Amino acid sequence: MSQATLHTPTVRTTCPYCAVQCNFDLHLERGLPVKVTPTRDCPVAHGTVCKKGLAALNDLRHPERLTQPLLRKGGQLTPVSWDEALAYVRTALSPLVQTQPERIGVFGSGSLTNEKTYLLGKFARVALRTPHIDYNGRYCMASASTALNRTVGYDRGLGFPLGDMVRSDLILLIGANVAETLPPLMQYLKGAKDRGGAVYAIDPRATTTARVAGRHLAPRPGTDGLLALGLLHLMQAWGRVQPTAPAHGAAEVLAHAADYPPARVAHDCGLPEADVVALARAYAEARAPLILTGRGPEQHLHGTDTVQAWLNLAFLTGHFGKPGAGFGTLTGQGNGQGGREHGQKNDQLPGARSLRDPQHRADMAALWGVTPDHLPQPGHTAQELLNACGAPGPGGIDALIVLGSNPVVSAAGTGHVTGRLQALKHLIVIDFLPSETAQLATLVLPGSMWCEEEGTTTNLEGRVQRRRRAVTPPGAAREDWRILCDLAHAAGAPHGFTFSTFGELQSEFFRATRGGKADYSGLSAERLDRASAQWPVKHAGGPDTPYAYAPTYPTSDGLATLHVPQLRAPEAAPRALHLTTGRLGNQYQSGTQTRRNPALKAEQSVQIHPETAREHGLGAGDLVTLRTPHGQATAPVALTPGLRPDTVFISFHWPETANLLTDPHALDPHSRMPGFKVTPVTLHPARLPAPVSARGTLSVS
Repeated sequence: MSQATLHTPTVRTTCPYCAVQCNFDLHLERGLPVKVTPTRDCPVAHGTVCKKGLAALNDLRHPERLTQPLLRKGGQLTPVSWDEALAYVRTALSPLVQTQPERIGVFGSGSLTNEKTYLLGKFARVALRTPHIDYNGRYCMASASTALNRTVGYDRGLGFPLGDMVRSDLILLIGANVAETLPPLMQYLKGAKDRGGAVYAIDPRATTTARVAGRHLAPRPGTDGLLALGLLHLMQAWGRVQPTAPAHGAAEVLAHAADYPPARVAHDCGLPEADVVALARAYAEARAPLILTGRGPEQHLHGTDTVQAWLNLAFLTGHFGKPGAGFGTLTGQGNGQGGREHGQKNDQLPGARSLRDPQHRADMAALWGVTPDHLPQPGHTAQELLNACGAPGPGGIDALIVLGSNPVVSAAGTGHVTGRLQALKHLIVIDFLPSETAQLATLVLPGSMWCEEEGTTTNLEGRVQRRRRAVTPPGAAREDWRILCDLAHAAGAPHGFTFSTFGELQSEFFRATRGGKADYSGLSAERLDRASAQWPVKHAGGPDTPYAYAPTYPTSDGLATLHVPQLRAPEAAPRALHLTTGRLGNQYQSGTQTRRNPALKAEQSVQIHPETAREHGLGAGDLVTLRTPHGQATAPVALTPGLRPDTVFISFHWPETANLLTDPHALDPHSRMPGFKVTPVTLHPARLPAPVSARGTLSVS
């Protein structure tokens, strides 16, 4: 981009927050953005932007913005030059790269652009030669991604354009609080209702989304998949099974569902049997029913099987892949879709290729100028990687590089994770604000924010859009892609990391996806200036793919493979409580940005049903200590009549609360997702002030 372009009055780009990826214009005065204006030309939001997007500029010149490298000296993070910072990297990483690359880990983010995702994966495998790279999307969309991949060989959250949602006459939102997490999508729900469609929110809480939907079922946390089995049971009984296409495993799935009659499902889900039957009747009679899953069914130790149960239902009733119907998963993070396609997953190569596939390895090795044997096999997934930090012996990690993520808040069992990070010899964090993870680092490198870099992002419907640079990073901060190249050189592995411009990197990224399932090779910055495109896009000037899930499928024989979901109701003694975690409308992910944003005020609280609060001697505003087998946390009570009495809810945007209480060791056997949504908990009135974080600000000497 030319210097003249940087000083135009407006720059159109994409929002840094959720996976809708709204477009807006940044208005510049004297080279700095001063205002955000939504654009009606946006292909997804059509002129709407939520309050987080409108407030995004507040973080751009935040007083705590990181503007120069910080190296830990004498226990304090101290400003240093880039030369000194990279000298530290050379000393820390070069010996490991030469002798023990498997003792290095890399932890990425679903907020990175596609190009940075690609470069991070290449950096880990080519420069560092480590098998251990994964990212925070493992905590977000991994279960749905796994279910889709093993069923139809493909993972695009929505296989149709968002605008098709208004065609649906029945939308089931399974654990998806759209109004607070993906606000611009509410226009599509409203459009469906305006055309006579019905919307059900299936969630233990009566969320804002449930109130707007108008129909709400509140199953016990962890039982969403059992509800899907009950619906499939009734579809068989009523003669409504008509598979989308021939599929392996269909008979076994139907035989399994025969064991889940409405009475059993109602009991296990904690729902009236009449409500289960009424929901099944609505689904059976709908012309174009659409099932949309969010994090609610996914963040479980059986999250993959829970999503599988809903996917089976859509497929066996003939709706999967139909425009505006069938099944989809609502990706959460800003580039959560692209972030899981291009190489920062532990088992993945660019274009959604498999690191285990010999041909895929050969294709990438040829592009990168190395031998296939140079590329390691898959290593630790995200939680396993964090658990291995500082551990001696095989599988242990001595040095971890974190880009754009804050696992000290977002990982399961953060008390345990913090201890593991503190045990590292080297923790290198690249970020633009002092996250809780950065405060533990041995080296902090100041990176770039969303409007300080070029690139592309891919939204929840597989739509690829341009992110455009409006300003340059302040002070000595650098664009993240340049920092990764600097690190490769410092680690003694410059080959393949000598891009003179961002355009060179972007061109290589597009080429690297050619022939993959997520093929972007027909794209270019020039084409995306004309219009966004939904992948795959296989040829320059060729068509994109708005509808991704029409048979045949990218599997060995072109057929889908349905799997019998292995599910059981969570054990619960009478009057037992379960903790579930989630998001708030005014906050985002680990809160590194939004907790600092004065326009996004919010306070942490523990949501408890009034009846449950009375039983424990608690009132609104009282401090309560939550205790689980994994830790404890204290916060004020918020009385919430729309919550199940057997459920306690807390958001995960604050440190030293939600994820102190979750299990860092038990993982979904397929997706390796921790069980964020169901943790046995006890309540204890707190007579002392709530504990204050000891890591509130970054100490810089």
